[in-house]
Amino acid sequence: MAIATVVAGAYGTTYNAVSVGMTVDGFRLSVTSKAEQIDKTDTYGDTLLDLVYRGGTHYLDFTCRIYAAGATTPFWPWGSALGTISTTAAPIGRLGTAVAASTVMTATANTPAAATPATLTATKSILAPDYNAELLYDSRARTVPVRLALLPSETAGTATVFTMT
Repeated sequence: MAIATVVAGAYGTTYNAVSVGMTVDGFRLSVTSKAEQIDKTDTYGDTLLDLVYRGGTHYLDFTCRIYAAGATTPFWPWGSALGTISTTAAPIGRLGTAVAASTVMTATANTPAAATPATLTATKSILAPDYNAELLYDSRARTVPVRLALLPSETAGTATVFTMT
């Protein structure tokens, strides 16, 4: 019997149904809570008294070990090729939700992660705004750093950024 329940296991991941391949250190899901702070009062000074919930921002960070389509597509989703920022068919001014693609993470079978969660699906993910990613062109193996912003979608009045099963 184990002393504690430890969850470990790799995830196979696709972006727009194309594998992103192996990663350097897996995937990091980060959440930034948004709230209006109720503070700065004459009675309590700068003391935080309460919060008004204002949503949250979700990101998925990973570094692809393989320089391939599954890595470079999320690295630059706005054009047909790296370096292309605008074309007649794909002009500046498009919405991220129109370009966003689905990201699906699936846990490796027979690992403790296989059910914790077995899958994580973000139906609208896109390169995070103001993400300063860099590609190194060198004699070393090329890696591709990616930071995806997970955008919400709405169904029957419920906004969801991702689902886990």
